[in-house]
Amino acid sequence: MAVPISSGPRSSGGDLAARAEHALADLLRQSHLLRPDAIEEVFAAAVRPLGITEVRVYLADLQQRHLESLPVPDGQGGQGQEGAKGAESLVIDSTIAGYAFRTVTIQYVPAGEGGDGYRVWVPLVDGTERLGVLSLLVSDVGEAMLDRYRALASLAGLMIVAKSGYSDTYAQVRRSGRMALQAELIWGFLVPRTFATDRVLVAVTLEPAYEAGGDAFDYSVLGDHLHVSIFDALGHDLAAGLLASVGVASCRSTRRAGGTLPEVVRRADNAIAGQFADIRFVTALLCDLDLSTGLFSWIPCGHPPPLLIRGNKVIKELARRPVPPLGLGGIHSRGEIDGRQPDDGATAPVYTERLEPGDRLLLYTDGVTEGRSADGTPFGLDRLSDFIIRHSNGGIPAPETMRRLNHAISEYQRGRLQDDATIVLVEWLPDQPERNLTPLCG
Repeated sequence: MAVPISSGPRSSGGDLAARAEHALADLLRQSHLLRPDAIEEVFAAAVRPLGITEVRVYLADLQQRHLESLPVPDGQGGQGQEGAKGAESLVIDSTIAGYAFRTVTIQYVPAGEGGDGYRVWVPLVDGTERLGVLSLLVSDVGEAMLDRYRALASLAGLMIVAKSGYSDTYAQVRRSGRMALQAELIWGFLVPRTFATDRVLVAVTLEPAYEAGGDAFDYSVLGDHLHVSIFDALGHDLAAGLLASVGVASCRSTRRAGGTLPEVVRRADNAIAGQFADIRFVTALLCDLDLSTGLFSWIPCGHPPPLLIRGNKVIKELARRPVPPLGLGGIHSRGEIDGRQPDDGATAPVYTERLEPGDRLLLYTDGVTEGRSADGTPFGLDRLSDFIIRHSNGGIPAPETMRRLNHAISEYQRGRLQDDATIVLVEWLPDQPERNLTPLCG
């Protein structure tokens, strides 16, 4: 069992704060030229004056079932750490390290095996996106040192994210299978699966992780508005991946140019039709949430409607008459190919709904509700909404709920999904998001 955070010996020494400050400054200085595979080695050397004798980084695999340690780089030996090990995998659902990851709380236990000190597990996060855990072998678990371990983990998370775009090191660690080409394309476009501020929370799940082809999601906060979208391209092959990527790229391009929702729909429709000549299409929900007023606006493009959850029950499906899927034209004007402006024409209708504080919106693809069990029973909308509500009522944070939902969807179909299954959960004015989403509070 993990030792309660409030107990444990406390550190002394007037220069400890100065040593901690020096360690952080040294790590920041080295971060510019840091090799991605040398993060453990550099951290271990910098924090040794704080009584930390081992540093290990564990990253969650893509499906968030295991925590995978970084391998020891070739030629680095023990990385300057006592008792450094090779690659190790920890099950998220049944280990103390996994508990720290699931709950985003610091956990620690006696070092064991005759060793002195404590093994501390600190969540690694990028904002509110859970990356993994930082394992430290320490001599002091007083509150002051726990705060310093949090700071070290925050810096480690930032450095991992900053370096991940320049190397395959972390991507390799996070993968437990070979990724299909279309999935590689899709994941390269996607934003993180968790994002939160004091006014909005977004949590996403996508399965099958290694063979995803036609599903995609996107979101962006600009001022007082959250843009969020979900896409489901026809097919499950490389063409489907290309189709979804064109949809995401077109929507981003229009949005970043200050375009309205109807303009986003129109240009995406033309971009897809111009490249795929009406033989392929993408269903989509293109949405905007005013974070100040709670006004939710959306355009349904042949896609299942959003689901509105208030408190512990589903209020309604936000079902409205949809426009045709992107790429089929319909009421959208044609003519924009290779950046040329389209002719004026009819625009897609924008629907609105006023939210209340704490309301949740569920966007999903039909691969979720239409996935079937061994006896042919579909997963269904009721099962989906009940899962979200039950876990929320149990106090489980939204990102952890989505992780468990991902596994439930896969297990319901015996691990053999016939279609991509994507879910985007949006909560307006969440209750104390820092309590459940960051490691700042034990």
